[in-house]
Amino acid sequence: MFRKIAKKLRRKIYRLVSAVYDSDLKPPTSREKQLVEELKASFRESPSVEPGDSYPSEKEWLINVNRLKELVLNDDPREFLRWDVISKTMSVTYAEYITIEQRYLKNRVDWHNRWRQALEESPVGHPVPHWQYPRSSANLIHHAYHLAQFEEKTMLQVHTMDFVFEFGGGYGSMCRLFHNLGFQGKYVLFDLPDFSSLQKFYLKSIGLAVHPLKSFEKEKKGCVCISGTEQLRHILSNSHAGNSMFIATWSISETPIEFRNNILPLTADFGAFLIAYQHRFKEVDNITFFRNWAANQKDIECYDWEIEHIPKNGYLMGKRKANQ
Repeated sequence: MFRKIAKKLRRKIYRLVSAVYDSDLKPPTSREKQLVEELKASFRESPSVEPGDSYPSEKEWLINVNRLKELVLNDDPREFLRWDVISKTMSVTYAEYITIEQRYLKNRVDWHNRWRQALEESPVGHPVPHWQYPRSSANLIHHAYHLAQFEEKTMLQVHTMDFVFEFGGGYGSMCRLFHNLGFQGKYVLFDLPDFSSLQKFYLKSIGLAVHPLKSFEKEKKGCVCISGTEQLRHILSNSHAGNSMFIATWSISETPIEFRNNILPLTADFGAFLIAYQHRFKEVDNITFFRNWAANQKDIECYDWEIEHIPKNGYLMGKRKANQ
């Protein structure tokens, strides 16, 4: 009981301190008006979804899609990072463990010449400043921690990748961070159609090149946001798999087993992967699933461990062995 009260009190303090550094939303520019209208138009055209008798792990995401559609059509998308569905599914605005992750990043030898600049937050989406490090946001710090852990385990630097496939791209924050770190390759975000629309809105708003599917293959760099499995198969079959990276942070672990078994084989030739997962999600035992999957990656050096500051959650990362 005392712990719950203390936790609520700490969160109130975080909110109060963050509010000191917060700023009001500015009037929209003509470019912002254009991108907002594009986003709203895409949601007007998207069909409504009914959770029905879906798997529990699938039903929750369909409910989230309906909530996102309601907010896009009725609120100001320029402050979408303050919406409840975003906080619930893809943003960790007031999570206490961000303090641990921020401290880890600031103690790295490459903090000043690499991570400090990459963690500069964009005003797009009207993010809440992190109460301890207002130049950034909790979510951006969280994503940076994932990548720093990956680099420490594998000795690979993410900006050297030629091709990245992110399953469940959130609102595009991880893709943005890759580019902040100097990534110059091609980046594929695969998600539900409405979340793909949000990703396009965000990435275009921060000035990244988001290509149509037809022209993406001809490009040497840039992003594409897709939802179709056949589209994904086509793109990945033509990727430079040797220097490719697969990312899924609490995304593929929230999908039904049947669906993830259709996706993961598409990454068989990739050179590296970063997966974060909760030990159990609805009806799925993820510890068993990912341990079995890792055991079958014969030419991949895997690292699997529990995230100490986020109990009942784990990392699974790896890279192709040097002789492969």
